[in-house]
This record gives sequence, structure tokens and C-alpha cells, in this order.
Amino acid sequence: MLHSRVQLSTLVLATVAIFDLATTILLLGRGFSEGNPIFRWLLGLGPWAFVFGKAALLAGPILLLEYARTKKPALAESATWVAALLYLFLYISHILKLW
Repeated sequence: MLHSRVQLSTLVLATVAIFDLATTILLLGRGFSEGNPIFRWLLGLGPWAFVFGKAALLAGPILLLEYARTKKPALAESATWVAALLYLFLYISHILKLW
């Protein structure tokens, strides 16, 4: 597993998450608030707790999907694409609500 190539689906999922984090930080700086109660609580602990919490709550599922890829590659690939597309849909729908 350590020597395998990173799949495009995993890169897409991680990229969406990074855009989410970056735009959230920008919007927080402009007076918006965090809508997710878990992340709102983490934000109350400080900006680094928020960033590390976001990273951990992304890394855990990605690691799980990558482990599943070693057992059932096709299923894990499909699940990663579904996760990436759902995340992207939610991200876009929340951004559009702000406009």
C-alpha cells in the first residue's frame, strides 16, 4: 500500500476538501460563521484546532478508502468517486447559498 500510486479519485476528494478549508477560512475572515456544529466547536478551540480537525476528519475516511482499495479495488474506487462528487455537490450548493 505504501508504494502504490495515488488515484485520481483520491486527489479529487482531497482537492475539494482543501478548497473547502481555504474558502471557509476566507469566509470566516469576512464575518461568516461555520455552519457545521462540530467544526464550529473546533473553531472555538482556535484556528489550529479547526484546521487539524478538518484534516483529521478527511484523512480518516481517505485512509479507510485506501485500505479498502487493497481488498476491493473497484468498490473502493467507486466509493471514493461517490464521496468526492457528493462533497463537491455540497460544497457548491453551500457556496451558491451565500451568493
